[in-house]
Amino acid sequence: MSDSNMGMTDKQFNGFIRFILDDITEVIDALAEGKEKEKLKKVANNLQQILED
Repeated sequence: MSDSNMGMTDKQFNGFIRFILDDITEVIDALAEGKEKEKLKKVANNLQQILED
């Protein structure tokens, strides 16, 4: 077994979060109003908070 660290740097993690947030935003824009859209908005807001912290 290797002792190498397979984790992400902060920069890589933030890039990953931005990638996901961009895709979620596209889906939010395409959805009609409803529970699913509100839930995705909450997820997007939580991801945005991660980037801002």
